[in-house]
Amino acid sequence: MNGYLENTKIIANYGLSKWRKIQKDRHNKSHKLGLVDREGKPFWFVLSPELLNLISQIESNRGFLASLKLPKKFLNKLAAEIEKKEAYYSSHIEGAVTSLEEALLYLNKPSKKDYGDESLQMIINNRDALKYIRNQKGQLFGHNIIYKLHTTLLKNTHKERPITVGKYRKGPIYVVNGLGEIVYEGPPASKVMEMMDIYVKWLNSTSEIHPLIRAAIVHLHFVQIHPFDDGNGRSARALSNLYLMNQDYQFINFLSPSDYFDHHRAEYYRSIQNTRAHENDTTFFILYYLKALIKQLDNVQGEIKKEGRVRDLRDILTLKNQARLNKKQIKALKWMLRHSEKITTRKYCKLSRCSDEAARKDFNQLLEIGIIERTGKGRSTGYILKI
Repeated sequence: MNGYLENTKIIANYGLSKWRKIQKDRHNKSHKLGLVDREGKPFWFVLSPELLNLISQIESNRGFLASLKLPKKFLNKLAAEIEKKEAYYSSHIEGAVTSLEEALLYLNKPSKKDYGDESLQMIINNRDALKYIRNQKGQLFGHNIIYKLHTTLLKNTHKERPITVGKYRKGPIYVVNGLGEIVYEGPPASKVMEMMDIYVKWLNSTSEIHPLIRAAIVHLHFVQIHPFDDGNGRSARALSNLYLMNQDYQFINFLSPSDYFDHHRAEYYRSIQNTRAHENDTTFFILYYLKALIKQLDNVQGEIKKEGRVRDLRDILTLKNQARLNKKQIKALKWMLRHSEKITTRKYCKLSRCSDEAARKDFNQLLEIGIIERTGKGRSTGYILKI
């Protein structure tokens, strides 16, 4: 049996008695988190082999990234780009319909007081909330930080149906699916302050539980409480990022977990629901959360590799005297760098609008300089960067 399977899958494939045996084994191996649900029942998790392996991978990536001596200009640019992506995808999960391309046009401009369009306003607010969160690094968690975060996220929204902003809800809360069916009812409003008091105290406590596991729970438990009338998911995602920053996982500034959450949305909601379906077993969401970090770390390493290739190419062009290259050659080199794949004579001619003979002449010069190398034979012949 591979992976940490849900009860329904185990019962369907192996029978009820097998599930009961596994359920008992999981409880015996469980670790309590120090948090409880509305009925006082504890939340827990299992240190499964898969979970331990994911933590090991993330820690290895963390060490690798920390060892790199990257240009500050590159890091600042990457962090700014990731901040925009996180702002967009965290809002898109919650229903923002603005396209990424349109959102980036506005995110690259100074903020306006009011955008009129609620979807765009959500994205801009999310960007501002992420900036606010980063400024809180090193501060103790408190209700004031959570209130301010929520106020920032909900600014100039819900104009047709005003809600309480910057304070915990005073009434019931329901989560509905795409069919309008209620899939979750939050704890009664009378319990919200008590549960948030416990949550804030837990956030500031020390623990032997690994910080990556706790970061997942920062997210999960917030949406279990659902303390606000709206904006709970966006708040939870921002708070888990702040928790990682405070635990010295600075790579979170170069990751967009919400990008993964949005592109794997069904799994996102299912992993949250599985906690309730498995007697407060949070392992499902922890695994999902760690997979999101791994995927985003892979993306970052891709960007770093690309930056290294850019610097290598700059060095080569400087050494070989860039003035010797024509515009067609430089355009082709940039294309090869951006796409990380070979370029054919046909592709070169299409990019540069030149003849086959001109393309061959340009390729021969680049081969002589040593910037590219030939790959393949006959019609499959192409050229790749030699860096």
